[in-house]
Amino acid sequence: MSRSLMKRVKARTQTGLLIAALIFLAIGVGVVLGAQRLIKDSEWVSHTNAVIGQLDELEAGLRDAESAQRGYLLTGDANYLADYRNARDRLPRSYERLSELMADNRQQAVRAKILQSQIELRVAQMGETLARYESGGLAAAQSMVGKEIMDVSSAIRRQKAQMVEIERVLLVERAASTHRSAATLRTIALLGVPLGLAVIGAVYWLLVMEVRRRAQAETATADANKQLHTGVARLKRNSADLRSLSRYGSMLQSCVEPAEALQLTSRMLATLLPGIGGTIYRMRNSQDHAEALAHWGEHAARGTDLVAPEDCWALRRGQAHIVEVGGLHCAHVAGSAAEAVTACIPLAAQGVQLGFIYLSDRDAGFLSRIEIVEAAAEQLSMALSNLYLQERLRMQSIREPLTGLFNRRYLEEAMARELSRCARRQLPLSLLILDLDRFKAFNDVHGHAGGDALLSAFGKLLQEMSRGEDIACRYGGEEFTLIMPETEPETATQRAEAVRDAVENMRVRHLGAELPKVTVSIGVAAFPGDGDAPEELLRAADEALYRAKRNGRNRVERAERTIRA
Repeated sequence: MSRSLMKRVKARTQTGLLIAALIFLAIGVGVVLGAQRLIKDSEWVSHTNAVIGQLDELEAGLRDAESAQRGYLLTGDANYLADYRNARDRLPRSYERLSELMADNRQQAVRAKILQSQIELRVAQMGETLARYESGGLAAAQSMVGKEIMDVSSAIRRQKAQMVEIERVLLVERAASTHRSAATLRTIALLGVPLGLAVIGAVYWLLVMEVRRRAQAETATADANKQLHTGVARLKRNSADLRSLSRYGSMLQSCVEPAEALQLTSRMLATLLPGIGGTIYRMRNSQDHAEALAHWGEHAARGTDLVAPEDCWALRRGQAHIVEVGGLHCAHVAGSAAEAVTACIPLAAQGVQLGFIYLSDRDAGFLSRIEIVEAAAEQLSMALSNLYLQERLRMQSIREPLTGLFNRRYLEEAMARELSRCARRQLPLSLLILDLDRFKAFNDVHGHAGGDALLSAFGKLLQEMSRGEDIACRYGGEEFTLIMPETEPETATQRAEAVRDAVENMRVRHLGAELPKVTVSIGVAAFPGDGDAPEELLRAADEALYRAKRNGRNRVERAERTIRA
């Protein structure tokens, strides 16, 4: 090979390598820019979720104040008054957090100010009602309840719903932007990698032509191919991780309970970190311990099932705690911790500790992907926070505060659902309507506070005597219902007699004294004998109840159609 030919081959080789380097540099720049855009989009999605969560928290705080105020007006219990003041005093901090979150959206910030003024007006109304109660008693407080309060409450709900709807529209737009960013990264990978491969192939072909430098050329080609495969593998892995994270965030928004979100996270992390042991801990409601709820893989150093907050550096510091071999491990890390690499990533949202993710392995290789675990932890934290708030609001809407039983609205939903289920499976269903005898006279003698104490004690007794599948509700006033799925009328009558006997022997203390004994009358109806619709069963049980009243009270009566059958 002539010197001039060798120079030309060398020049072409150098040119090809330069072009390949520029292509991969362009791919790298594109991936970095795309990843930054995707992370920014994800931050906006998290921000929108935070706004929605803060609106829910603000509404929940107002509902807590209203519920505690009603409890104090009905019972006179000072604990309810303390709960009302605590809930009222938390509202300004919720306003501040909401204003901070909405600082980037001028129109929403204006709506937030309107919402704040409406809530402050409602708080002022509650304060005036309490003042009336202190000066004139319950009757004076009841005179305050009118159209003005209903109008303010309705305006608050409408304003909050409008703001949430606007944020949901923004959430859809920002999620779409996230998908576009992921698609851009995928396009870069699909177009740039083949082009880079083509250029490297040309370089390899030119190197083969250099006979005198074949050994060097083969070595250089091998090195170039190794770098290429490493870069391609890293690019594919990063693209796959970003797609998985985007899909995971979208699926988290569809979870309806915390356990589902935890299982989804454990499966996603098991896929992203194969061969790594992992556990997700969730804080108990008491905030005294974090409990292990989801596991995957095999731990190099297992952790305890219950972890006190002071035993985990991540919970104490509020940031990830990563320890390589020989470092300072958390107190909850057991087994051969000295030979393990561990990482604890906290789960927190709205300033509340929700738990943490614990990872361990004998190799520190998984730490190169710890950022994606932290991103998943942030999304899981926001999802758990929103789910807890939603569950809290749902329970407030279906529970009656004095007795702790389900309210009439939930009774109607549960009756329709359970009747439909029993009809499909050809199973029986029984219904009890219970009415405390002579409750009005009892209330006149012992006052509303004494009556409330009796109703609360009876609600607790009814809950204790109910099975897990039974549904106990307060129907209204001193009337209660008990839905008993898959129960024959004979069994239901026996259980009704047991409740009647328990009420006759029930002892209730109020203001340091024991209240007089009371009795209960109970009407029993059953599906399908007494009807196949909720209204028919309720009517049949109600007729049986009134027959028990006419026949002397303190007794159980079955619906007449059930008796004839």
